[in-house]
Amino acid sequence: MKIAKTISALLLAIGIAGGLAGTAVANDDVLKLSKDPANVVMPSITYNGWNYSTLDQINLGNVKGLAVAWTMQIGILDSHEASPLVVGDTMYIVSPKPNYVYALDLTKDGVMKWEFRPTMDVALATAQVCCGAQTRGLYYAEGKIFYATLDGQLIGLDAKSGEQLWRTVGTDIARGEGMSGNALVVHNLFIGGNSGGERGARGKMHAYDINTGKNQWTMYSMGPNNETGVGPKFKPIYPNDKVPNPGLDTWWGESWKTGGGTLWGYFTWDPETDLIHYSTGNCEPENPDYRREWGKIDLDANNGVKSYSNNWCVSQMARSATTGELVWAYQFTPQDTWDLDQPLITPLVDLNIGGQMRKTAIKFSRTGFFYVWDRATGQMLTEPWMAEYNDVYTGVDMTTGRPKYNLDKILFTSPEDRKKLTNADPVAERAGANKPADYTGTEVFWCPGTAARNWENDAWSPRTGLLYTHSDTTCSSYVPFMAEYKPGQGYTTTRQSSLNSPSKGMDGKPLAANMLSRLQANNPVTSKTVWSKWYNDANRTPVMATATDLLFHGDNATGNLEALDARDGKVVWQFRTGSMFNQSPITYSQGGKQYVAIIASHRPTNTAVAANAAADAATRYRRIGTTMYVFKLPG
Repeated sequence: MKIAKTISALLLAIGIAGGLAGTAVANDDVLKLSKDPANVVMPSITYNGWNYSTLDQINLGNVKGLAVAWTMQIGILDSHEASPLVVGDTMYIVSPKPNYVYALDLTKDGVMKWEFRPTMDVALATAQVCCGAQTRGLYYAEGKIFYATLDGQLIGLDAKSGEQLWRTVGTDIARGEGMSGNALVVHNLFIGGNSGGERGARGKMHAYDINTGKNQWTMYSMGPNNETGVGPKFKPIYPNDKVPNPGLDTWWGESWKTGGGTLWGYFTWDPETDLIHYSTGNCEPENPDYRREWGKIDLDANNGVKSYSNNWCVSQMARSATTGELVWAYQFTPQDTWDLDQPLITPLVDLNIGGQMRKTAIKFSRTGFFYVWDRATGQMLTEPWMAEYNDVYTGVDMTTGRPKYNLDKILFTSPEDRKKLTNADPVAERAGANKPADYTGTEVFWCPGTAARNWENDAWSPRTGLLYTHSDTTCSSYVPFMAEYKPGQGYTTTRQSSLNSPSKGMDGKPLAANMLSRLQANNPVTSKTVWSKWYNDANRTPVMATATDLLFHGDNATGNLEALDARDGKVVWQFRTGSMFNQSPITYSQGGKQYVAIIASHRPTNTAVAANAAADAATRYRRIGTTMYVFKLPG
């Protein structure tokens, strides 16, 4: 596979492209199809990442009439995270490992047209990748279907027949580097990312010709300038990036070679600037002593990290879709020690900031803070604000861009090194707790744990001006330890403490046991949460919005697919599927009728339901199963 081009080669490529950066258009077929709301040709529906449909037959007045039109048993019992595609009369579905692709005839209530089964080492992929069987996307362009398998293959299929047109290998699964399916088709390129930071993989974005599958460019999250795409177009705003080799100089020794920063969330694309926007995973290994001078941390007057910030893990990135060249970057959590990675979509919206319309990129980050940037330059346009509780930061310095760290939450391998910075006692922090047998004195308890939110799709409504996101109130604890890097083996170097921290609300006080997550509606202009709806389960599910002020999402505690009023969060319709939800609903039009579709799915485990189980026990409402449900209005 080709390695990143030198900057001179990048500039030559731009010249050959005939100035695409200024007047770029995506694949013409994708643009045409995505303008018709009857189709769904990519995750989150459109390049701007809104997950918003302009279809309007189903509205607040008639949504209660939604009923099942047809169902289909998918047959693979696992967590389905990739939403279906719809192009014309055909729906396309991809399953979790073993990553089968199905084409369904929508004129015949989902009769299968064809099925494609890739050749892949499922056992190796299962053993090597973190956290499940993720596959998060199918992509359509020019009569072809594109996707990535969990073990790192990229495949192009004929959309009519399911015939494999090309196949290439983009990652090394033997070393723990896989793919979660996150990608995008822009121009003649299928552009994807990698996973596997917990195995020591270095994050990368890589692009392939949609007709041949040949690699066109590869750019890394960290490393020397020619491998990260840093050149004349890179205009740093904040001081941590203003060094000769920002992806190299900000790392201790050669720690960048196993630095993490992988790309397993969704991408968005801006045709005016030709920039792909995305964010990167956590720094690896998680123990920060391996990425800085051992046992030391260099802070400024506001407790922001000055040196060894470890660019660009846990960072917001903007690259040229044509060449991969880096244009701007912003690091959320310099020298990240808390697994606060950012596998999140970046909606691109126009906002009135201070009386002036600005083209922005926005993000409700995994740290719980909400960000608004100028999407062409990466400058923060508003002060980041806390939308879910965070006790790692006390705020963000608008001049340096650095978060102001709470010194009590910084990890060190040695308790002696930690005491040089803080006298915090991790057990005393947990009032009444006894020291566990494995107590080290280096335990750190923090919120939002590892996830104020996760990869799941947001929804942006231009009608309400609100971003809809599921957030998590879970807090967590870490203990760092020493380990040797061995290719293909785990390299996290942290573990959970025997003591766990309760969920906390915005005031920092413990929440009730049933307040584990909430659906939030956030206003990026006023920096306020307009409304939120609480759930008694870690209900981080994707959200879809429509032009009729409806939100659709799944409630994992009850097994219900729900429709809510986007203006106030009130439930206006629900249907119990008896399973869970890990993908976004979609809505499409067929034969002049609007439909809503979702796959309800559950990983292959069932908990026995006791006769005395609580009436609202989740196990009463969700069981093993993988079923496509399609709904429509009567008539």
